[in-house]
Amino acid sequence: MRHRERVRALFTGKRLDHPVVDLGGRVASLSLPAYLMLKDFLGFGNQLEDETVTLLNTIGEFDERILQVFDVPFRRLYLRPSYSFKLTYTKDGSFTDEWGVVYRPMGPYNERVGHPLADATIEDLERYPWPDPTDPSRTAGLAEEAQRLYQETGYSLVAGHISAGIFQDCWNLRGMEQFLVDMATDFEFTETLLDRVTAIHIGMWAQFLESVGPYVDIVETADDLAGQSGLLISPQMYRELIKPRHAALNAAIRERTDARILYHSCGAVMPLIEDLIEVGVQILNPIQPLPGLMDPEILRQRFGEELFFHGGLDVQRLVLQGTPDDVRRHVKRYLDSLGLERYIMAPANSVQPGTPPENLVAAYCSAVEY
Repeated sequence: MRHRERVRALFTGKRLDHPVVDLGGRVASLSLPAYLMLKDFLGFGNQLEDETVTLLNTIGEFDERILQVFDVPFRRLYLRPSYSFKLTYTKDGSFTDEWGVVYRPMGPYNERVGHPLADATIEDLERYPWPDPTDPSRTAGLAEEAQRLYQETGYSLVAGHISAGIFQDCWNLRGMEQFLVDMATDFEFTETLLDRVTAIHIGMWAQFLESVGPYVDIVETADDLAGQSGLLISPQMYRELIKPRHAALNAAIRERTDARILYHSCGAVMPLIEDLIEVGVQILNPIQPLPGLMDPEILRQRFGEELFFHGGLDVQRLVLQGTPDDVRRHVKRYLDSLGLERYIMAPANSVQPGTPPENLVAAYCSAVEY
């Protein structure tokens, strides 16, 4: 099978010749140090060339040679930055994104440290300089790029993630602690902020998919709803405040493309998976390996008729500290449990600095050899 053919066979329940794999994009990828170690290990040097790096200091677009070595069938398209916004850096390396959120380098990552709406009132939300989702520079040349990749290559195209997510953008703007307090104590402010952010997300996706919608097989969305041991908010709070916005976003996406909707949430999100299916999620990422909370056997048993699964490769312990044989056993377990016809093997978040490259090679080789 060619790459696009294999991906579409997976989505239509046809028999595959071997598993589908991915290296990720903006929602689950490799930290910059881990990527450069891998690139050097594969003989491609230890410097960035044509790759792009996200604001969090992970890889957004990979060296084409690495994608070919790992037989990755996906190529991502991204919404362009607005021409009117320029990223500038201070002496300590800090910078501010288009939303007004401040980042600072901390170790190998850039962490969000400044929240421009931390002290805002509802009136302040009216005056805030929000990103313009209709800025035409965001899609300049994008339709032509999508058409060229679709016609001239056999790759499966993905509309890459546009932002942190509706819920997460709100807490980036407000500060996570403060926004969680808002959700419990100030319903009017919370809804006003959520509606503002949702409208921008819908506007950006509308622009994006007008250009690439006919060509893509997957649309990547995200919002972190859980941590290592459970949900960040109660199911009731999700259903009252966040779920209607997710439903509105996915409905707007569905109007513009037939692509499968991928949704990324870190952590133990099991209690909300049925809700996510109800709002139109078709691919769940990253199915983080959390024993007793996100076991692949339970995921397949409960949701295997309604969802495809993307991720699963443990980056916290397995590929960081394990052996190649440990990695091979893990990959086999996930392929056995979830099945070739429902599973895309990929990192379960950003591969950490210091990860032995031979463990990543073992994962992708064992998938191809499965």
